[in-house]
Amino acid sequence: MSFELLMPIFRSLQDDTRNQIYLYLVQTGETFNCQELASIFAVHPNVMRDHLKTLGHANLIIEERASYKTNKTGRKPMVYKANPALSSVISKWNKEVSALVS
Repeated sequence: MSFELLMPIFRSLQDDTRNQIYLYLVQTGETFNCQELASIFAVHPNVMRDHLKTLGHANLIIEERASYKTNKTGRKPMVYKANPALSSVISKWNKEVSALVS
């Protein structure tokens, strides 16, 4: 993997809140909408949207339209989940780096 491809990942995870959001999405393996994540991390939804946008630009998360039914009219909300392909690569890389450092 080229260093240029890793830079957006490193930049997006240097913020503690974004790092916690990403780890939470990886550990749960579930999808959440912005409002749910904002309440879990006690931040304003607009702040959460910025965090999710940054994680999305680094391809750490996947954004998609909710598939569940709502009783509201209009567009279904966006939901977010960890990118499974990238999370497995990062997990493997983390183990290899940990072995080198220790």
